[in-house]
Formats: sequence, C-alpha cells, structure tokens
Amino acid sequence: MLSGWKALVGMALLSAGGAALAERWQDVATPADAERLKQRDATFAAALREVRASEYAGELAKNALLYDPDRRLDDPLPPEGRYLCATHKLGGQFLSFIAYPDFICAIYGTGDKRQFVKLTGSQRPVGYIHADTRRSGVFLGSLMLGDDEGLVPYGQDKERDLAGTVERIGKDRWRIVFPRPYYESTMDIIDLRPMR
Repeated sequence: MLSGWKALVGMALLSAGGAALAERWQDVATPADAERLKQRDATFAAALREVRASEYAGELAKNALLYDPDRRLDDPLPPEGRYLCATHKLGGQFLSFIAYPDFICAIYGTGDKRQFVKLTGSQRPVGYIHADTRRSGVFLGSLMLGDDEGLVPYGQDKERDLAGTVERIGKDRWRIVFPRPYYESTMDIIDLRPMR
C-alpha cells in the first residue's frame, strides 16, 4: 500500500512541470510562502500566546520540547523511513489548541531534498523537504484532503499550498512548523518520530 502511495504522489509532484524538482527551495516557493517562512519566529510566539491565554494553557507543559520555539539541533532533515506523525494546531479563531493522535508519514530519499508524505488522515501534506541551514530545512508542498485521489501541485492553489520549517528537536525526533496555514490555526506542528 505504501509503495502505491509513493508512486501516486511521485507522479503528482512530477506533474508540477519541474518546479518541484528545482534544487533550491527559494526557486520553488511562492512569494506568499516565502513571507510566511520569514515570519516563523513571530508566528510561533503569537501561537503560544494564544494557547497560554486559553483554557488549554496546561497542554504546553505536557510536551514542552515540541513547543519550545528555540529548540533546533544540527542535521535537521529526517532520514528515509516511516514515521509516527501527530499534527498539533495552535491558536486560531475557533479553537486555541488541538493535538491529533498519531498517523503514519514517510520520508523518501536522501541528500539535500527528500519527499515527505502523510499517508493517513483526512489532511495529508505531501511535498519536498529542502536543505536550508545547519539547523533548519524547508518543507514546500500541497495538502490532500479527505478522499482526494490526486494532488494539486504546489503553487497552483493557495488554499492547498503549505510551507514550513523542518527542525530536529531530539535524537530521533523532528517537527515541521507551519506558520499561518490557510486553514483553521495560527500555526501547525507535525511531530515526527520513527516507527520501530
């Protein structure tokens, strides 16, 4: 089943006409997403303020490592393999905090660009992780929803476009921080841990 997903997503990403295959994320990112990425620190701070001001303030202490905006270790790109991944939504107009249970994600490839696919769940980010700095990578991709059978290529629908920073926060733990996603929240975090 996973190999089928990989083939489907690979074809969809290739259909972007080569843009998704560019070597540098700066050559791929839309202006809006480049701006969102610049606002990572300010957005992280704003999202934490919203949660702290809500009835969910205590949730932050339960997963302090994940919600530490300054926690970024060297070697930020996760290795190839399957991962448990949980999406956390912080801040927003309708709900200040929600942490979803684990789903399954996968990383394909090695080197300075790796494919990321969320394989299960109703909101499934799909795209590429690009090398950036010593402590941060960049994810650019698109959101598959519900029973979508095909991927809207990155850059063709601002409501589906996703941009985030990829950070290693522990020996075998990573996160993708999405500042100001189009839907629902001030900031999303995907918590990644390898499947054993």
